[in-house]
Amino acid sequence: MLEGKEYRELFKKVEKHLSQIEQQPLLKDTLGLIIENLITDFKDDFGFTGARLYVFDDKVYRLEKKFGEDIPAPIGIELSLDYGPISAVRRAGCIYMDRESKDVDVNLEKRIGVDRFAAISVGQGNAYIIAFSVKKGLEGQRDEILFALSSIRHAINLKLAKENLENIVLQSQEIQLSLLPEKDPVFEGFDISGRSIPAQVVGGDVYDFIFVTPKILGVAVGDATGHGLPAALQARDALVGLRMGIHEDQKIVKVFEKLNTIIHRSRLTSRYVSMFYMEIEPNGQAVYINAGHVYPFHYRKRKDRFVALTEGGMVLGPTSNATYGRGFIYLEPGDSVIAFSDGITEAKNINGEDYGEEGVKNFVKKHYEELNAGEMVDRLLDDVAQWSKESDYTDDRTVVFVRKL
Repeated sequence: MLEGKEYRELFKKVEKHLSQIEQQPLLKDTLGLIIENLITDFKDDFGFTGARLYVFDDKVYRLEKKFGEDIPAPIGIELSLDYGPISAVRRAGCIYMDRESKDVDVNLEKRIGVDRFAAISVGQGNAYIIAFSVKKGLEGQRDEILFALSSIRHAINLKLAKENLENIVLQSQEIQLSLLPEKDPVFEGFDISGRSIPAQVVGGDVYDFIFVTPKILGVAVGDATGHGLPAALQARDALVGLRMGIHEDQKIVKVFEKLNTIIHRSRLTSRYVSMFYMEIEPNGQAVYINAGHVYPFHYRKRKDRFVALTEGGMVLGPTSNATYGRGFIYLEPGDSVIAFSDGITEAKNINGEDYGEEGVKNFVKKHYEELNAGEMVDRLLDDVAQWSKESDYTDDRTVVFVRKL
């Protein structure tokens, strides 16, 4: 089982492939190259050893190309629409099977030369099926394989479709803006502010202030990996799900476990979501969960010390059985919590250097006495923009600052 940090690294690798797919000029001409790159990059993570590209042709799928290790299946071999794995992948979009799975023809799979495989269907009308051979010993990675391939399938489908999304994007922008807070909250004993700047018209970053009760304020920061429309829609769903769970008076651990299950089941979505959520009381007591989000900091003013808020669990979505724990802090007068997305820490200057966690800490300490929460947020965003203005790095950027008065 992978740990939270390992998941972040693994799915950043997935995100790199999604970005490469989006940038391809003619995906039909470069589909083979994409498959070869996936085999190379995920050989160790998922045990991919080879792949086969099938093309739909007059009620059958014909093997057109083979990749990776030597595969005995002859080019041109045909698989009928009623063959179990073909029916399953056309229906579900993404499958993982072996020779013992239901409706698998053992003799046919021996002829193809495959013991276990993962497959996706892509293109209008499921025009293509890409099947990856998976070596023995990585059966425990089934959820991760399916989630990664589902993401890749979605990106390929978006590229192949070449739909004009301009109107949908504009509508999504309106929806996203309607979800973000209209103004900073007024909460007894605190100065609080938040801002979010998308890299494109819409973005995958969200933040929210939720009054659980008049005496308990929820503060959320989320980041659906990637940016643009797919990330914005995923972030929207996560934020709506969080609000619904909180207002149903569910315990926050249960809210996150349920939210993770819902996102995991949404195979049409292409992104995972990291989220930090904290509930604060006027006396400074706070409880939080960090679901794979870049670590916020509790700045303990009296000790001049930053403490990373790490308690929680993995990002939302990749696996169905994630569990989460709570963290507890006490904010003394003068203390603060600063939460942000990785578009802040990973912003690069012209030399490829990250703004980094130290950049955030140094900025906060330098301006702590002179700036209120709103000014702190705005000036930090400006500082990051100045740092990265000559580089080509772009990502959504979000900052939330909470100070105990």
